Amino acid sequence: MRTQDEILLFLQKNKEQLPITTQKVADQFDLSRSVTSHYLNLLQQDKEIKKIDGRPVLWALTESLKSSEKPYSFDDFIGSKGSLKKTIEQCESAINYPPNGLSMIITGNSGVGKSFLAKEIYKYSISHEIIKSNAPFLTLNCADYANNPELLSSILFGYVKGAFTGAEMDKSGLLEQANGGYLFLDEVHRLSNANQEKLFNFIDSGEFRRVGENKNTRKSKVRLLFATTEPVNDVLLTTFKRRISITINLPDFKNRPEIERLNIAYEIFYQEAKRMGKTIKVSQNVLNKIVKEQSTGNIGKIKNLIKVKCANAYKTQMDTDIVYIDESTFMDSDFDEDYITLNPDLKYNFSDLKIDDEMQQMVDRILKRLSDVSDRKEFELISTKVNDQLLNMTIPFKPELYMYRYLKFKERFDEMVLNQYGIPCVDDVVKIVYLFCQIDLNYDSDKVDNILKKMTKVYPRSLHVTRSFLKGFNNKYVTKLVELMMTILLTNYVDDRLKVHGLLLAHGNNTATSIQSVVNQLCGEYVLDAIDMPIDTNIDEIVEKTKKLLDLYDTSDGTVMIVDMGSLNQIYSEVKNNISGKLLVIDNLTTAVALDVALKIQNGIRFKTIASAAETEYKIHSKYYSGFSNRKNIIISCISGMGISEKLKETMAPYFSKDIQINTIDYHELKHKIKSHDEKYFQTTFLILTTTTLPNTFKIPNINIYDLLDEEGEQQLTNILKRHLNAKSIELLNEDFVRFFSLEGISERLSFLNPRVILKEVEEVITKYENYYCFKLSSKVKLNFYMHIALMFERLMLDRNNDVPKVVPTPDEKKFIDISRDIFRPLERKYNVDVNDYELSLIYEVFRTIRS
Repeated sequence: MRTQDEILLFLQKNKEQLPITTQKVADQFDLSRSVTSHYLNLLQQDKEIKKIDGRPVLWALTESLKSSEKPYSFDDFIGSKGSLKKTIEQCESAINYPPNGLSMIITGNSGVGKSFLAKEIYKYSISHEIIKSNAPFLTLNCADYANNPELLSSILFGYVKGAFTGAEMDKSGLLEQANGGYLFLDEVHRLSNANQEKLFNFIDSGEFRRVGENKNTRKSKVRLLFATTEPVNDVLLTTFKRRISITINLPDFKNRPEIERLNIAYEIFYQEAKRMGKTIKVSQNVLNKIVKEQSTGNIGKIKNLIKVKCANAYKTQMDTDIVYIDESTFMDSDFDEDYITLNPDLKYNFSDLKIDDEMQQMVDRILKRLSDVSDRKEFELISTKVNDQLLNMTIPFKPELYMYRYLKFKERFDEMVLNQYGIPCVDDVVKIVYLFCQIDLNYDSDKVDNILKKMTKVYPRSLHVTRSFLKGFNNKYVTKLVELMMTILLTNYVDDRLKVHGLLLAHGNNTATSIQSVVNQLCGEYVLDAIDMPIDTNIDEIVEKTKKLLDLYDTSDGTVMIVDMGSLNQIYSEVKNNISGKLLVIDNLTTAVALDVALKIQNGIRFKTIASAAETEYKIHSKYYSGFSNRKNIIISCISGMGISEKLKETMAPYFSKDIQINTIDYHELKHKIKSHDEKYFQTTFLILTTTTLPNTFKIPNINIYDLLDEEGEQQLTNILKRHLNAKSIELLNEDFVRFFSLEGISERLSFLNPRVILKEVEEVITKYENYYCFKLSSKVKLNFYMHIALMFERLMLDRNNDVPKVVPTPDEKKFIDISRDIFRPLERKYNVDVNDYELSLIYEVFRTIRS
């Protein structure tokens, strides 16, 4: 079945979910938003479905479109999907509660929008057919009659002829007139106690009497809304207060999120543009000052202020098509300013920067997907899908409404991310990061912390750029969630697989970062880090900065530090303990040298090659510091390749403190170091784990990891680690090792080959060895062969690198290699690979141990 047919079937089976967004369909089929949109448009062309324009776009089945359409409500109330989301949800609950809703009181200082919210509640009720479209909405400001409670009572409840002097005929009150609709009583605290008592009796029974009426009672089905600027508990009778089910508080303007304050200003200017019938251009400085307004007048004062200033501007620009509102209008001073255009003929969605349920649900799904996975490759795969999902999301603000704050944000983004780190992001990245910085989303902080911990290992470079950029912002919405989302977005543009780490250090306010900027831009990506050392900065401060930076990365593959002349060329002695691998210090920083080193790192040149070239190519004094690690460490080296070593490292790392490093090296290099008796190389190593048995003459404690499957090997590991781990941690680590080296564990580590097929073929290889040499392998040794041979074939298929160490075999080894060629020939033909002599010599390492 075609994908578009599957989508149509899904829509037909889930009519209750219609209309539906593109993103929800994409999530259902695990497709990108752009691909899903393509299929939906094809279905629209076939007239199977129809698009409902809006933000976001919705899709419905053609025959059910009319019944599927849902009214949009509270859209004009800025903050309804942002800081006031819970407030609006309260309103919706009260409106919909059967049979006649719940009474509500809206609290807040003058000018916060209480009356406006009351009218929005009325509009919502009509749009959802809770009340009739012609239902009344009546308002009474109780403060207007506070000094005449009898008059207020007659207006509210009505009166009969002769009830008082001047009552010449019967007259209905607001309770009767509002029947079937809403009655909004503003400044309700100004009601007298007697009138409060009459009202709570009406709320209880739905009945009342007009003033002067003693026998007859009247009924009215009216929904009551109240508002007050005073604390409810201080100004209302307890009995009256108990009848009001929902209390809603609206915050002051200054306490609203910045983006909502800005949108409120936009809306007011837009209304004035409509009133004038002219285009208004508002300077960004004016908008910025309005956003920072701290007066107690709130929105009401700002509205009056804007009206007066627009009137003044209109008076002097009456004959022009465009009215400019700038600082001279507000503060009698002239500025050269940038303007934002508000066209009276085009209604902008001023609530467009908002949280909606769809966005919250998207974030919830992203966090769940990333937190539920522990395997590194699967984490990378899911991160890629999330990246695509974020880049294809609808960005709910328009270029013509770029705001002052956004322009400043983008300016900093371009300066640091684009220029300093040389990361050529698309514009949508900065827009999406800005969007997340402006809104308040709910998230599990522990879940986000755990995902960020994974990212420190998988995406350290992307995370470093993110944190460097965000640390300059004080916005309360610059949260760890923003950090997570920006890091994911940057992974598309940052190569986190670079092995060698490059760092520039120089005296001066921006010497190092200037060279970093040039080099990274020339490389077209983030390769080098940099630390500036202003003249008034002491060496201890720069050492501390360098240590913190180096601690962010896995430096086991080597670090190149390029410094300028002077005291910085001695910095290596202070930071060497923060570097787990080898260190090269080049002590004369120039752009040419930095670029040459960066290009070598970018092209995957190994540290040793870079270090060797440094002494001959740069014509400067460079220092090469060897030694595997300067801290206590464990070395892991597996004949099956660095991939398995890295996986073992990931398994062990959570059990050890930061004081102990777990490092991986190539097995060929380990053999070379052992043969050369390079004791200095292992001076801080207290354990080596391999998948073979090392010579008895080698003094560093070492264990063949397959021996851990036996009680003797498990005890040996316990004796070595008991100085560093408690008994419970050692027990759990041993359990993890058994799981890792089970057949199930091997299957999990095969990314490409079918585990069931290749493991059966490995079993046949093992049987051929057993038949030829006339012995039976133990289960532990078989497991070793399963692991090594299965992963060897996958590695040979994926990596066609012909640069392998040369082998000078002994007679016994040569015989083994010749026999192995015949054994592996069928598999070589099937998988189109060449099992070279080096690979066969590694298998011989295991075989030799068995024979001995």
